[in-house]
Amino acid sequence: MTRIVFNLLTLLIFSGIAIGLFAQVVILPGIAADEARNFPPLEPYRAPLLAVGIAFVACAQVALGALWALVYRAQSGVFFRPGTQRWVVTIGAATGVATLLTCGFFLYVTFAGIPMPGDMGDIGLWMASGLGCLVGVALLGVVFVTHRLVERATEAQTELDGVL
Repeated sequence: MTRIVFNLLTLLIFSGIAIGLFAQVVILPGIAADEARNFPPLEPYRAPLLAVGIAFVACAQVALGALWALVYRAQSGVFFRPGTQRWVVTIGAATGVATLLTCGFFLYVTFAGIPMPGDMGDIGLWMASGLGCLVGVALLGVVFVTHRLVERATEAQTELDGVL
């Protein structure tokens, strides 16, 4: 990996973490307050939905931090050494928690009867959260396969190091 690619990836990853922090502190609370003010029946749902949104963004930040650790290991030439798997597992754990949050949100939207200003709001929110559950499960599959591949490549590299 060239230094330019590494620096660009580092910039993008840390920008994503910073944008996530801004979203957690400013954007999500602002949107929640505006929606509750514009449609008062949403007020009782504001705090739990805001907490889920903030936790979801935190999961993305953790995954980005672990991704940076993997990029750093690749840049340093120690990617297929012991210790890499813990970062893949961290990404998997963050993805798993985010998927559970999304599926919990899907169930909440399905059964809680959240009042919406328009008929399409209910259906759109329900469909988006259901699709999020499916995407999360698919990402967990990709992370699982990646974990197995890194595990096998690390074993092969360790064996090769022993031979040389």
